[in-house]
Amino acid sequence: MEERPPMEPREDEIDLGKYFAIIRKEWWKIALLSLGVGILTLLYMFTKPNIYQAIAVITPEKDERRQNPSMGALASFGIDVGGPSRVEDLETLFKSNDLAVRVFKKHTPWPILLGDKYDPATGGIKVSASWFGGEKKKRKPLGEWDAIYAAKGRLRVTVVRKANTISVSFESPSAEGSASMVQYFLDEAKSRLQEETLDRAIRNKKFIEEQIGKTMDALTRSRLYVLYGQEVEREMMARNREQFGFRVVESPRVPNVKFKPHRAQGAILATVLSFIVGCVFFIARGMIGSKKKNGMKQAKIS
Repeated sequence: MEERPPMEPREDEIDLGKYFAIIRKEWWKIALLSLGVGILTLLYMFTKPNIYQAIAVITPEKDERRQNPSMGALASFGIDVGGPSRVEDLETLFKSNDLAVRVFKKHTPWPILLGDKYDPATGGIKVSASWFGGEKKKRKPLGEWDAIYAAKGRLRVTVVRKANTISVSFESPSAEGSASMVQYFLDEAKSRLQEETLDRAIRNKKFIEEQIGKTMDALTRSRLYVLYGQEVEREMMARNREQFGFRVVESPRVPNVKFKPHRAQGAILATVLSFIVGCVFFIARGMIGSKKKNGMKQAKIS
């Protein structure tokens, strides 16, 4: 029988033994690197303040007028009848910049977000003295765009369409402040819905009164009086209904634990990632060094 020559290893095969040999040789450097990165990350995380999150759950308020067939008559006269609030409408309302500006203008919650950095005398951020002895630069009071940017990063609105609910949450360095901010947004959203409904009802009443004065037909006048009574009822409900527009399923409570940062998890993740990066770095450096040595040996032999 013919003897076959031994199989030579293919060039594209990966020899894992070389890699493990390099890691065993440099393991203490990799360990020190990953441990140092983990400790530095942990120390950096301790410089970050605790953030607390308060959450409220709401659902659109049911509107009995949805089943009333006579509401179509208002639309036939060209009157905006509005309608019950939907999840999509409430989501748009809570995410709107106008609502954020309204909350910050009325309640001035800057001390909750900025703490000691807020200067109530100027309505802006406190400025420390210059290192070179110069005069303090005067900063403009915090305005509408500051309120919008502050709300964008902290206010979260989550819709659960199957349950027909909306979760409204707010994050801040203060546990009590986070609960207060959620309540501010709920109150102002309800007030805005009430104001819009009252304005619509008043305009509709005025329009119906004009139509009654112009109409001579008894049947049409009777229908207009019915519509006028409905607008009066809508106005009354908007003024007196406690949870007009939406119903609070779960009120905002002061959180008893921080929401973030997760310091231990961040340090562990940084340690693991730095360990992997260290292994790749030392393996690459070892492979480059071995190639240089082989090249120098071949040069000497030749």
